[in-house]
This record gives sequence, structure tokens and C-alpha cells, in this order.
Amino acid sequence: MRGSIVLLPVVGLFGASAAWAADVDLTELKASSPVPYYSAPSWSVVGSVAPTFTDNALFSRDNRKSDFYYEPDVSVRLDGNLTNDLSYRLYARAQYEAFAREKDGNAAVARVGARLTENWDGWRFSAIYENRYDFDGVYRDLAFTSHDVMGSVARDFRMNNVTLSPLLLVTYRFSDLAEARRWRFDALLGIEVKLDPKWSIVSTPLFEAFWFTDGLNRGRQDQIYSADLGVKYNFTSNVSLTTSVVYEARASNVAVRRYRDLRIGPRLDFAF
Repeated sequence: MRGSIVLLPVVGLFGASAAWAADVDLTELKASSPVPYYSAPSWSVVGSVAPTFTDNALFSRDNRKSDFYYEPDVSVRLDGNLTNDLSYRLYARAQYEAFAREKDGNAAVARVGARLTENWDGWRFSAIYENRYDFDGVYRDLAFTSHDVMGSVARDFRMNNVTLSPLLLVTYRFSDLAEARRWRFDALLGIEVKLDPKWSIVSTPLFEAFWFTDGLNRGRQDQIYSADLGVKYNFTSNVSLTTSVVYEARASNVAVRRYRDLRIGPRLDFAF
């Protein structure tokens, strides 16, 4: 536990979960198939497995190290409807990154949460609560616990073989670690161009802004810019493989927190 105690100020000052620099999951907020509100709630297991190469394993400005990492991400969900337009989701989610060489980059997150979504004229308005546990290493030592309160608006626009899925998300994080408390704004655009029933070209450019409110991070402001391009292959309606290239950069008023990162790799997505 001593290592975790030493790490706490470092995590809070420099990253407050740096391994998940851009961890908004568009699929978490995508449209659900409409079902009558009197239908029974349904269980599902949704996740992904992604072996990835990165040229900046430690999210560092000056100490760049290339490495491969393995990232499983699995959620168990209970979905149901309160009315024809109002749905809910209860979920538990586990996610970690395990590096081949740079073990200091290892990190893990466990979350339980609830989401309430109102569908109105094609728009989806969501209120979300997550109780989040961030770990040093792969579920080794608990670094800090957070309570995230979120609100989002999203919609899908379909034009022939092109689907555009914009999403806006605002979050405030309450945490037992003062340095992790912050406001966060996300704006992203999911793009899918279907080439045929199996193949698609996909991209999710995004912008994130952080305003830290307490502790040693008080006054810190970060912005993350990310662009990617990938090819997706659907094996079945619930299993797909996406290979993509992602470029990400963080600007900050704390100079040492600025970085850039290039990631390349496949991701297998599944839902059962």
C-alpha cells in the first residue's frame, strides 16, 4: 500500500487518471432499439478487447516511450423502459490497460452507474451517475474514488450510407482526492460510412476540456484534441472488428502536462 500512498499526489497533480485521456464511449450513449415500456428489462454483456501500439505510453511531454498494451473493457447492463420515450440503464464496467514493458503506465478502472434517457423528436437527453474507482496498476492499489454526475445530448443523422452521431457531454467529478475534482466538457462526432453490409469506414473526432477545481490542481485547464480513421468489419450484428489510427494531443496551462500520442491497433467489439 505504501506505493499507492506515494502515488496519490502524483496521480492527482499530473493526470487524475491519465491512462484514460479520452475515454468517452460513444456506444455507451448510442440509440437503443425502441421497445414497449411494458416489456421486461433485459440483461446484456457488452465489451471490447484492443491490443494497441502507442508511441507515448506514459502520456509524457519529455519522456516518450513506445510500447504495446492490452485493453479489455467489459460491461454488464440492465436496460428497461419506464415509458415509450423514457429508458434506463444500470451497469457495472471494468476496464484496464496492461503494458508489455512500461509497467508504470498500467492502470485500471471499475465503475457502477445508472443512466436515464429521454427520447424527444430524435434527440436523446441523458442524466448519468457513476461511482468510479481508479487503480494504480491492474487493480493493484486503489488510487482514488470518484462520483461523476453527467448530462448529455445526442442524435443520429442518417443520409444514405452515412451516419453522423454528434454528442455533447458535461461532467462534474466529486472525489476523495481533491486534485481529481473537476469539470469536463466533451464534444465528439461519430462518423460511419457503410461500404457494404459488412465493411465501413469509421471516425470519431473529439474535443475535451477540463477545469480542475481543488487541491494542487486548482486552476489547471486542459484541452484534448483527437482524430482517428479506421476500417470496421461486421462479422455478425453483435460482433465487429475495427482497425484504426488515432492521433491525440493535450494542451494545458501546466506545461509539463502537454503531450501528443499516436495509437494504432485493432479492437474487437461484442454484445451479447
